[in-house]
Amino acid sequence: MGQVDYNHINQLQRQVDQHRASLSTATAEIASIDEKLERLRCAKASVGAIQGDVHQIKVSVMAKRDQPDWKGERKDRLMSSWEEFSHDYHHFQLELDAYYDAICDTITRLENQKYEQQGLIGWCQSMINSLGNEIEKLFHIREG
Repeated sequence: MGQVDYNHINQLQRQVDQHRASLSTATAEIASIDEKLERLRCAKASVGAIQGDVHQIKVSVMAKRDQPDWKGERKDRLMSSWEEFSHDYHHFQLELDAYYDAICDTITRLENQKYEQQGLIGWCQSMINSLGNEIEKLFHIREG
């Protein structure tokens, strides 16, 4: 009858424990990423809604820009104010667009990190499964 090699089993069990620790860390990282993604997706929706509201304001203001009956100083003040508004609006819209793009980029980066962690989890689970198989075979007493 063969003997059980407890030293080898202990070594394999330590490897299993290390993989389980990595698995736990990766799972916690995924939970953290999911929380961040949820907040970012809400922020993205809010910024998108703000962009829509700002656009509607611009459309409303543009409709009031054309006042064919206005002439002279009143018309000049309107046009001057319009140019200032148009410049400020354009700058504000560029900032909103950049902010929206930054949120999208961060979401993509976090999703990719999550996929990497999920890959690590799959690899750790495979290693734990294989090591468990090796340990089981070592406990199986063979004759011959």
